[in-house]
Amino acid sequence: MVSCGMNRDVFLSSLASIVKPEIMKMTKTKFYYFNIRGLGESCRLMLTYTGEEFEDHRVGMEEWKELKPKTVFGQLPILEVDGKQYAQSNAICRYLGRKHGLAGDTIEEDLIIDQNVDFLNDIRIKAAAVHYENDETVKAKKHEDFSKNVYPAMLNKLDEIIKQNNGHLALGKLTWGDFVFAGIFLYLKTMLQMPDLEEKYPSFKKLYDTVFSFPKIQDYVSKLPTPVYNF
Repeated sequence: MVSCGMNRDVFLSSLASIVKPEIMKMTKTKFYYFNIRGLGESCRLMLTYTGEEFEDHRVGMEEWKELKPKTVFGQLPILEVDGKQYAQSNAICRYLGRKHGLAGDTIEEDLIIDQNVDFLNDIRIKAAAVHYENDETVKAKKHEDFSKNVYPAMLNKLDEIIKQNNGHLALGKLTWGDFVFAGIFLYLKTMLQMPDLEEKYPSFKKLYDTVFSFPKIQDYVSKLPTPVYNF
């Protein structure tokens, strides 16, 4: 209550001087992605885990036709903060990591997270080159080739990285990189055509389970709408 002897404007000015600006102003956050896990789930998991209030806007195909030309690069996901758009899933996760204490303590530690996330992304890109091949004959040949000559070395290295980091993707502790891994894991399994991926690499399952064991994440998963595709 404002005292009788205090002018209202003086009171508000005094309040503003002691309350942080971010508390005075409530941020409006909206996340745009399709109703699939894909490349957007990592961001959703991070937003959920950190407790940041956000609108999980799942874009349908009809809406996407209208929305696409209005986005930063004509693609999703998009993180909208107070009306301003930001794109690229890993860039969004990196931003959220820095914002919520899930990044490195030094630029060198940030570099380690980045390099390991980028390596994970390299695996995804290789798998996507096969998964999205339109010619079924070419696709089958690519899958056979990559399964023998590409995937094993990359997956073994990823397994080694996780084991060396105490079950995490980097720094031996929870970072935004772990959410990237957990968010794309089912998508990666689908593209690799390896339904037994976590059986071959128990470290992958351990990291995935770590992220999905958090109460906020479990609550989020329990309320998820059925995705259009199971990845």
